[in-house]
Amino acid sequence: MNMMQENISSIKALFNKLRFTVLFVVLLASALAGGALVSLIAWHAYAPLPYAQPDQLIWLHGSMVDDKDSVVMDKALSNVAAQYIAQHDTRLSMATPLHYGDALYMNHTSQPKLNLTYAEPAFFTLFEQELLQGRYFGQGQSEGAIPFEAVVSECFAKRYMPQLLEQQNHKQVYSMQLDQQTFQVVGVVACTQTEPQIYMPNRYTDVYVSFGHTIDSHAMSQAHISVRYNTFVVGRSATAQIGQPISPDMTAYLDAQFRAGLVDFGSALNNHVRFEYDALKQYLKGDIQQSSDWLLLSGGAFLLITLINLLTFYLLDIKKQQAHLVLKSTLGAPLSTLRLAHYWQVIVLFLLSAMCAAVLVELGIFAIQMFGAQSIAHLDWLQVNLLHYVIIFAVAIVLALGFAVFGFKQLPFTSLYQNLQGAGKGQEKQLPQWFSVTILVTQLSIGMVVLCIGTWSANYFGSQVQTPSGIDAEDTVFVVRHQLSWRQDDVAIAERKQLFLSNIRALSSHPKVAAVALSSLNPLDTSYLAQIGKQPVKSAQVTMHSQLVGEDYFSLLGLHFIAGDTFTRLDSARRESVIINRAAAEMLDIEVEDIGLSLYGRSGQPIRLLGIVENIYSHGKGAPATVYFPHDYYEGNMVVRFKSNQSMSKLELSQVLQQQVNSQSVREVTDLTHHLSGLNQAAVLSFYSGLGLSFLMIMQVLVGLYGLLGNLALAQQPVLLIKQQVGATRLQLLTEQMHCRLVHFGVAMLIATSVTLGLGVFLPMTVSSLLFNYLCSLVIVFIMLFIIEINHLRGQLKKY
Repeated sequence: MNMMQENISSIKALFNKLRFTVLFVVLLASALAGGALVSLIAWHAYAPLPYAQPDQLIWLHGSMVDDKDSVVMDKALSNVAAQYIAQHDTRLSMATPLHYGDALYMNHTSQPKLNLTYAEPAFFTLFEQELLQGRYFGQGQSEGAIPFEAVVSECFAKRYMPQLLEQQNHKQVYSMQLDQQTFQVVGVVACTQTEPQIYMPNRYTDVYVSFGHTIDSHAMSQAHISVRYNTFVVGRSATAQIGQPISPDMTAYLDAQFRAGLVDFGSALNNHVRFEYDALKQYLKGDIQQSSDWLLLSGGAFLLITLINLLTFYLLDIKKQQAHLVLKSTLGAPLSTLRLAHYWQVIVLFLLSAMCAAVLVELGIFAIQMFGAQSIAHLDWLQVNLLHYVIIFAVAIVLALGFAVFGFKQLPFTSLYQNLQGAGKGQEKQLPQWFSVTILVTQLSIGMVVLCIGTWSANYFGSQVQTPSGIDAEDTVFVVRHQLSWRQDDVAIAERKQLFLSNIRALSSHPKVAAVALSSLNPLDTSYLAQIGKQPVKSAQVTMHSQLVGEDYFSLLGLHFIAGDTFTRLDSARRESVIINRAAAEMLDIEVEDIGLSLYGRSGQPIRLLGIVENIYSHGKGAPATVYFPHDYYEGNMVVRFKSNQSMSKLELSQVLQQQVNSQSVREVTDLTHHLSGLNQAAVLSFYSGLGLSFLMIMQVLVGLYGLLGNLALAQQPVLLIKQQVGATRLQLLTEQMHCRLVHFGVAMLIATSVTLGLGVFLPMTVSSLLFNYLCSLVIVFIMLFIIEINHLRGQLKKY
């Protein structure tokens, strides 16, 4: 038999032992893919930003603190403070204030909501945004006014203004109405992945306009106290130190302006503002850097454990081939030919695993980008290229050669008689007994701990997925009305009230609509806060989430009343009553019999407790304590429930509202079912991750124990056969071995118990939940250990 035939024969042998091949490929592919993914994530987390002089890019960390220096708002700035610092801090060689917002494209038929970035032209230079045509918007004022000019992204132009890109002379003027203001389009920038995703709700910009449009020069006191989470300052500096505050003079000036604004507003708060610089890279990638460290450690540990398990599994397989290989060698086959054929067999096995790993990596990248793009910046930078695949296959080949060389050395080719007698009977080379036992105990310990975590994750997040939300979100949407007037005088409020009520009547009479109720916020939104307590003093009050709702809000959402009743029209008119949810009642120590009790808000005026309703629960937000106030007719947003199997588009809803007042339109429509699903997405992913981890761990333990116990059984066979020949029965020998394995299992259990109790401090689990999941993992590992051990021993013992 020539060398080529021997190589082909050895490769074909892989497909004759499918159980070995499939298990090996599945485990190795998952380990290689996991290692590749965590390596890519770690590289993404620590790689420099793709801009010129990335280490000099900084952002301004603004915060608001109270009189006790406790942070009230973190990573927040007012627009006027951002503009002032960007223009006056001499340590910044280039800087731009940024404000991320949105607007309706009013002169488009569908009136889409666009992402707006208010910036200065330095933004495009800082982040290398290529100008495809035209120019940047005007920065300076013309006759005391900032020009209403806009730059649009290429993606936006292709979707909404294709003629802008098609024109030849570029002299035609294009304008767009954004909310109430008309802007002239003066330029188009390339649509690339280099735009910094500083504010995740606005990850991609449709339209850029001058930052000056965010500041009302006629209401500067209000501008100074309007501290926002979507305002930033970014720039480049070679001198500003990370964590270093801005100059004391600028801080003192801005803080004085902020405090003066509070006084003008009539607020008694004694808050201050603080500013310091931080690395832009840390802001964009700080969260993923912390996660990537643990992921890299976990991925490396998983790969190492898998390789150890597969090595024992592989050694058991090659020892079963010993007699066949020795016979070939005796019949004249060169040892070098047999060795090379075995090398090819192992290399093909590892290459198959690498190909499967490459597919898993692509699927993993797709899943990460799909489920993480909403919350983690620049996951679109996470890409797999040819170099990564080369590395995966190179690592697979190196590991294959290591396995093959080590495995082939375990087969002595000295004497035909000796090897034929010893093959498969424990007389060939073996791993040291202490080493094998150590691996066994370690493997059992890790298996118990990881399986416990996997089953806990599946149970814990599975129960969260099954937890009722408290509302009936089916066929229900939250409609954000495009509001033009924000005046708070009595006349304006009365006009808005009549408009809102007419909107409700119009929608309620629509054949597709079942019910409508006013609501200032999405029922799943927790943006508004309020102070409330049993006493008028602020020290006795607690801060919780708040919501302003109409009379039919609770019945529309199906929120069950534990006690009391909903608002009436009289309650809405007087605004002297509140409703709280169960979590708020527990926080305030209020019982069912306390309905009618007087509560107190920040004003110190008594308000009557009208009812207690169930919590609204989601995995993303939990069940926050919430106080419900009667609607104040300031915002005209609504919750709309459609009739069964009915729906309305944003345009249809706008048309209904425009029948009341032609200038009305709908800004955004949110399906509550989809919103709730998004908030529960992390729990669903964690649930399936727990199941997957449990499955992988069971396979790991199964393969590792099968290989390791098989090798131990081979090593112990001569001793067992001698004992059998001098009178020991099969049952006695099996019992003796079971006692030995029970000791090993006990040692592993002690180690696993200590580790699990330590992990229980960090995991959100109760003692009973921890005990239940740990016992489940113990039972599973125990059953696998003794079934595999009995299977191997029965095969080694002769029947007399």
